[in-house]
Amino acid sequence: MLIHEPAVLAAGSDPIFAMLAAISGRSGDKRELRPGVYQIGHFGSSHFLSNYERYPNTSVGSYGVCDSLENLLEKCPELEAPGREFVVTLTPIRKADEPANGGWRWHKWGEYIGAQEPQCEYIHDEPVIEQVFCFHIYERTA
Repeated sequence: MLIHEPAVLAAGSDPIFAMLAAISGRSGDKRELRPGVYQIGHFGSSHFLSNYERYPNTSVGSYGVCDSLENLLEKCPELEAPGREFVVTLTPIRKADEPANGGWRWHKWGEYIGAQEPQCEYIHDEPVIEQVFCFHIYERTA
């Protein structure tokens, strides 16, 4: 099940994470969307959230791309089932925020589990898709 984890918001105040968000053109804003689900402007790091497994075994893997929180919860029911404790981070990827050359590419961020149909390598070039989210699932170990 999803659990409230204040360390996600505290880690987001770290100047390194703020710098990473700014360099990638993303907002440093962070917020809890619901207990255990956090929207962040960075993509985490290998030192993000100690006492959590960074690559837990789930039905969708530990990271990837989704259309929305609802899309992720539908594809990964264990996030709401009792017995295991999870935290999820979502980083919005908005077509409007991406540069005309380069930028965010589909194949770099894990499996896409959404309902839209990517047509291009870069989200900036997509004719219909306006936004997706990179997700990362963490499972509490201690």
